Amino acid sequence: MNEFTELTELLKAVADQRRLQIISLLSCGKMCVCDITAQLDLSQPNISHHLKILKNADLIVATKRGRWVDYQLNKDKLESLQKRLGDVLAGCDAEECGITRLNCGEKC
Repeated sequence: MNEFTELTELLKAVADQRRLQIISLLSCGKMCVCDITAQLDLSQPNISHHLKILKNADLIVATKRGRWVDYQLNKDKLESLQKRLGDVLAGCDAEECGITRLNCGEKC
């Protein structure tokens, strides 16, 4: 898997208003589905669907507590996502990267 494939999958996981709201809520600490449901006024199955996507992307961690499951952010993964996206958006020095413009064949 190349570096952009994984980054694309992570961005897909956060590219949803509800999932961003869940990430924002979890930034305050652990929460169970019922707490998240109450905060977002969504059904439990809907919240569970979004949590599954975030969990599959390794952006959150689930911890079983009796019959409850607490969710929390995987801060290492989110920090990595933030750094990698920042690196992509910052670009690079074209000469160092050896990038050639397709329309003229000159170095950028």
